[in-house]
Amino acid sequence: MPAVYRDPPPLRMRPCVAGWRSGCCKMGLASCRPACCSVGRARSAVSRMDELEKLFYLTGISAEYLDYHGSCRQVPPAWRRRALQVMGFDPEDPAALQAGIEDLDVAPWRHWLGECEIVDAARAQVPLRCHPEDLQREFRWRLTCETGECFQGVFRPAELAEVGDYVAEGVRYSARALPLGELPAGYHRLRLSTENARVEATLAAAPEHCASLAGISPRLWGLGCQLYSLRSEHNWGIGDFGDLSELVTLAARAGADFVLLNPLHAPCAGDEAMASPYSPSDRRFLNPLAIDPAREPEWPEVAGQVLGEPELAELQALRGEALVDYPRVAALKYRVFLALYQAFSRSASAERRQSLAAFVARGGAELEAFVAHECRHNPRVKGQPELVRYLQWLAEAQLSACQAEARRLGMRLGLVRDLAVGAVADGAEVESQPQLYLSAASIGAPPDPLAPQGQSWGLPVLHPLRVRAGGYGAFITLLRQNMRSCGALRVDHAMALLRTWWSLPEEAPDAGLYVYYPSEALMALLRLESRRADCLVIGEDLGVVPAAFRASMRRDGLLGNALLYFERRDDGAFLAPGEQRDDAMLMVSNHDVPTLADWWSAGDLARRRRLGLMADGSELEEALGERARDRQRLLDWLAAEGLRPAGDCDSFDMALCTAIHRACARGRAPLLMVQLEDLQLLTEPVNIPGTCREYPNWRRKQAETTARIFATPAVRELLAAVARERAK
Repeated sequence: MPAVYRDPPPLRMRPCVAGWRSGCCKMGLASCRPACCSVGRARSAVSRMDELEKLFYLTGISAEYLDYHGSCRQVPPAWRRRALQVMGFDPEDPAALQAGIEDLDVAPWRHWLGECEIVDAARAQVPLRCHPEDLQREFRWRLTCETGECFQGVFRPAELAEVGDYVAEGVRYSARALPLGELPAGYHRLRLSTENARVEATLAAAPEHCASLAGISPRLWGLGCQLYSLRSEHNWGIGDFGDLSELVTLAARAGADFVLLNPLHAPCAGDEAMASPYSPSDRRFLNPLAIDPAREPEWPEVAGQVLGEPELAELQALRGEALVDYPRVAALKYRVFLALYQAFSRSASAERRQSLAAFVARGGAELEAFVAHECRHNPRVKGQPELVRYLQWLAEAQLSACQAEARRLGMRLGLVRDLAVGAVADGAEVESQPQLYLSAASIGAPPDPLAPQGQSWGLPVLHPLRVRAGGYGAFITLLRQNMRSCGALRVDHAMALLRTWWSLPEEAPDAGLYVYYPSEALMALLRLESRRADCLVIGEDLGVVPAAFRASMRRDGLLGNALLYFERRDDGAFLAPGEQRDDAMLMVSNHDVPTLADWWSAGDLARRRRLGLMADGSELEEALGERARDRQRLLDWLAAEGLRPAGDCDSFDMALCTAIHRACARGRAPLLMVQLEDLQLLTEPVNIPGTCREYPNWRRKQAETTARIFATPAVRELLAAVARERAK
């Protein structure tokens, strides 16, 4: 079987990379060109394309891109060659280049099927790549659906419609479409056989759309928070699933239909200074620190053993801290976790033991690799693999219970989880799959006004060719694990489904380029897994995103992500509620931008200057002037809706906060997210992009306990107003 999967024609979206497939290949690839290139220029490249350019194209390495201002930027040839090296190719070796082209472009045509063929479930047709000698042969096909149902038939390729061809070494290969009609969405097995050969492949039949809000009110609202930031009188100095249960209960009573959370991925336990949930060890597993020990039946047995006077004093101190102290929290909680596991081992019921065993069996090789990594790198569980498995089981069970509680209370979505764009190089996910990740390049973002040299996020890039290995198994597993126990999944940096900015620090501080991925296949699998899990998908599409990709998201049923601060007209005025996007979740604020109170006071600008994120005082003065104009634009926006509070509005108060939320609630967005910090008029951010040690990112807690927040009359009035506006 070939190692590289070809998307079945006709393709709905193609990688915008320079170059061309072989001029002898006719698969309708005339649209494969950068958006900023002319047709004539792309066509003229066909006749003169050399082997290096062919390999650039086949590996998805771009030659140019549109920058923040819409200008076309050329990628230096040295940076493109470096990207090839990162993938394992030697751009200076002609024989290696030819071998790469043979493997990626020619070899797939010598096989009838790829390892995994992806088709539209509603009208499935499988592209078969045939040698001329195969065209008149009699083929038998047998399709075994995952339900066990079987279909079969006989055909000759010459009788099927030709959808492409390829000439290699004088041989004209022909792609023929085998029609299978409507298939149930799912993963099936297709077998082809002749009198002397037989092949099998996975057939992924994908629905046209992701799970949707069909049958549900299209004007839902909910709350957003960082789970670790929640305060209560009973947690361990960090927000946990017990706190989440309380938040879900109070939010449901207020009329909310969802709670959006930060990524809950397993952190780098060996480096507790790594607090960012967007730089995890493994996105397939959960953070044990989110476990609430008191929710387990063994807790009464162990509470007296683990909570002496010193521990109680430490617990009170941790609850009172303004910031989460991860090392101290972990030290205390892991002692409790060990005691819980020992009690479980002594006295757990047969039903609970069977549940743990089933969880371990389902986790398979991925779980065991994670367990092995934790035992090597997490000093709190060294030599205790059973404890690691037990903690993952507890975390999944408690998260599942929170989602069940949300739905029982009437929330129409319940939990909305967040999938980070990558994992760190020395974490379990990357170490257990070294063939999939390339640490010599980092996921990042191209230069923009806030980061003139671009951004490097310190996360290894995914190999664009090897993502297909095992029938896209790693990608499917990642989706399944993160679509558990939730009604929707937010995909951070959804553009990675099409292309990823590779930061290449060895070349230059600002070196980088876009590399394209098999987006048709990834989007199809996302649709399939979304429907199987009945889980909506929200693609974070803020920033510079090609219009074609947003169109693809809309067509496939993904919701986008909008942010109030950026919902503007060309003249800077805020979009009227009726002009806002109707295909996105609107966030009033989020973890990467200032809170409303901070934005209104311009405290975020002064903070950026103090932290060295502004070049000088003149830049600050310019920013302050623009912020003053933005405040007036926001007041004009409120006035147009009849919501401008009386008075000068110099300071930010609950009246102004309520007015802004009411205006947002009138918008067209099917989902509206209210940030918990804004209900308290907080000004300290949870995260400042572009900083690391300069600011305590991902540690700041809420100012009040969840119970006190919801007991505040002004908060209750604001949420009631939002609910009324969304119900109109």
